Amino acid sequence: MSSAVGYIRLSQDGMSLERQQRDVEDYAEAAEMQLVEVYNEGRRSSGFDEDRPEYQAMLDSVDGGDVDAVVVPNFSRLSRDRKHRLQLLLDREDVELHSVELGRAVDLNDDWELVQQSIRATTDDVEKRKEIERSKRATSERIENGYDHGRPPYGLEFDDDGEYWVPGEDFEDVLGVIRLRNQGHTYAEISEEVGIPTSTAARIGSRKEFYFERQDLVDE
Repeated sequence: MSSAVGYIRLSQDGMSLERQQRDVEDYAEAAEMQLVEVYNEGRRSSGFDEDRPEYQAMLDSVDGGDVDAVVVPNFSRLSRDRKHRLQLLLDREDVELHSVELGRAVDLNDDWELVQQSIRATTDDVEKRKEIERSKRATSERIENGYDHGRPPYGLEFDDDGEYWVPGEDFEDVLGVIRLRNQGHTYAEISEEVGIPTSTAARIGSRKEFYFERQDLVDE
């Protein structure tokens, strides 16, 4: 039985990490591979970044001759950069690279498959860069218009128009942290009392004026 490792990374196409993990495991089982490990890059990792920790660990495992195959949900998980992705596929002929999406290992000794993978890698690269640029423009426009952008801090959520952060369902926790802090409690004590991580309580405490401003948006 051949040995294999998997690699997964959060995708923006709706495929959760749990789904990716399950797909890789099911594929390896169907192909009668011994899945040694699934390297999980988690969230907030860019496919254009070659220094991803789990990605590098996976490559070290492959280059060390410990495995016969790598299984990924699709090749865009490996890299969004077309040159790096093709180089990765071409440089490791002794290790099979399997795509769950493709349903098999890639064979770049086949001229037509090489052409197909080159086109796919280029398309993925170009489309992703366009998406990043659109996101940057949208963020700049929001800032110019004075709207909030990004992920709301703990206890806040976007209003119905999606423009400003306003108190959400966890805002009572925020008020509890501020009240207890004003009474002289430590963040560790507050964490236990309110039921949130100490680090979250500390961030809330350091931004209490900001939170009061957000409460005013609703009170007005």
